[in-house]
Amino acid sequence: MTFALVWVGRSPPGPWGMDFDYFWTAGRAVWQGGDPYLAVDAAIREGTLRWPFFYPGTAAVLLAPFGALPHQLAAALFTSLGMGLLVWSVHGWRRWIVLSPPALEAVLIGQWSPWLTAAVGIPWLGFIWAAKPSIGLALFAGWPSRAAMYGGIAVVILSFVLLPHWPTMWLDAVQNSGQYRAPFQRFGGFVLLLAWLRWRKPEARMLGVLALIPHTTSVYELLPLFLVPQTKRSFGVLLGLSFLATAIVYVRFPFGGSLSGTLDARWPYFLVLAYLPALFMVLRSSMGSAAPEESPDILAGDRETGAAPN
Repeated sequence: MTFALVWVGRSPPGPWGMDFDYFWTAGRAVWQGGDPYLAVDAAIREGTLRWPFFYPGTAAVLLAPFGALPHQLAAALFTSLGMGLLVWSVHGWRRWIVLSPPALEAVLIGQWSPWLTAAVGIPWLGFIWAAKPSIGLALFAGWPSRAAMYGGIAVVILSFVLLPHWPTMWLDAVQNSGQYRAPFQRFGGFVLLLAWLRWRKPEARMLGVLALIPHTTSVYELLPLFLVPQTKRSFGVLLGLSFLATAIVYVRFPFGGSLSGTLDARWPYFLVLAYLPALFMVLRSSMGSAAPEESPDILAGDRETGAAPN
């Protein structure tokens, strides 16, 4: 279904507007033996893209197989595989995550968040966290595994073999981009550091690291928060609040000229309606055991939740 939605949505091809357009351009450059940062810069000069490539070379390397495909097919495969893996990684009531606003926005713009979140329940997929080390680090802090650690190291090594100078190019791209700020640097975001009071819980460690790591705090970035609820009721509450937050920011603060300004304006709604409820769930979950009818669901996959890699 996701494949068909994206395939139809990208046919006939119109003006580029998906985040995946940047991914495809970078991946195609790597596939052809070129530099992904220079390829995106060239597309900016041609008027087909607007922003530099803000991702590390690891992302471009992982995107190379998609860059070998026609753009429309690559976009449909990337988004449908991400959603398929997300569904596979969870079970029971957690599968409603695919209808959450962050998941839906990730499909519409072609973002990494379904892949990144799915790797929590599919440890062998953990290498994908190297593509977006900000969110990846938060997820690894919550649910570390040997597979994720070794896979990520392999991706980093491969990226240096194919793109030896990518760290310099990456830092040049992001150093003047104001949209990347850690939540604790934003209004009221320091409160999220209270998650560290429950540092033994994986979802608390994830939220605590998310509070410290610079990222855009866009709608699609909220997807990992849906790993926090431990009961069907709390999951439903977070789902409803995320729809409310998304509706408000879409209506009141559509993206315009200033990306960082729009994100700043949206942040208070995400804080109150998504991050703070997730924090409350993290802190409250340690106050007592859930009732039998509300016993926590678990992620799919064979892992010892929260176990550190040996």
